[in-house]
Amino acid sequence: MSASFDSVRVYYAMDKVTGAVASSVFNVTVITPKEVAYGKYDSFAYKGDTLRVISWSGSGSAPTLVLTDFDTINNSNCPGIDTKIFRCAYMTFKITVASDDYGCPWIASFYSYTDLPGFGSYTAPTVHNTICPTIPVASYDISWSENYVSHNKALRIQSTGSTVTTTLSTYLMEGGRLCDGSNFSDNDGRGAYCRAVSELLTFTSYGCDKSTVTVTPTRHPVTDKVLHDIVVNVNTSSGQPIDSTCRFQYVLNELKFVVLL
Repeated sequence: MSASFDSVRVYYAMDKVTGAVASSVFNVTVITPKEVAYGKYDSFAYKGDTLRVISWSGSGSAPTLVLTDFDTINNSNCPGIDTKIFRCAYMTFKITVASDDYGCPWIASFYSYTDLPGFGSYTAPTVHNTICPTIPVASYDISWSENYVSHNKALRIQSTGSTVTTTLSTYLMEGGRLCDGSNFSDNDGRGAYCRAVSELLTFTSYGCDKSTVTVTPTRHPVTDKVLHDIVVNVNTSSGQPIDSTCRFQYVLNELKFVVLL
């Protein structure tokens, strides 16, 4: 049994620096009720070629990516790209994912990572595909607490005269309860849906309104119960009270399976 997606466009960064050579790797994540598998592919290919598999962690065969088209494109398709060293480009693939037993939820995600040594790197947006019905997200939420839904967090820090660091975590909730992506043993498939919703969410950090407070978010794998660890650094060297607001946005996305006849 297999699922094929005939025209999957994956963006990547093409280098513009004379004499420098960037390396791009295409990354694949396949989420099924039974496992989460990761793959890496070499980007060097001609039209009609099947990309070489660098690594694959799944129990079955690695997905096949056949290059069907490529070109440059407007840089607006690559958010955050450094246009001094890169320009936005894309490759279009016919992708076939094999599995003995999909089950639902089932999601295949693709993105590229480009590194230009000595200059910089770029991670492109992730593209998602599915063969399953849409997962409604109305019952899902994001929380600062794993025990109840909490949208706001007040942090009180004692001044030390130097930089104080603390770490906060965020969690996915469903029906007011923790949605634990590390759970593979539940009979109702709750953990599988938690992993799927987590994979599809979009996160944006807007930072803080005082320069003395900085935040560094780190994404956890979908197989963890934590969504992000957010490291907060507060510079208390001034000895003055600090009142700062930091903003983060989560968007819970729904992925639709469209059949074209």
